[in-house]
Amino acid sequence: MIPFNAVRTPGGDIVVFYVGSEPRLTPDQALAFADQLRALAAAASQQAPAMAAAV
Repeated sequence: MIPFNAVRTPGGDIVVFYVGSEPRLTPDQALAFADQLRALAAAASQQAPAMAAAV
């Protein structure tokens, strides 16, 4: 388990929560967390054009 969790708010912001007892990440945890942030950012960028078209 990585000690951080990132979620996207309904407004599109990415919020990071610390959920571990040790603030340092192992290299594997850092890679997993970076993948999670990239996925959230990609999802946000895909929704942005759809939201702009709806305005």
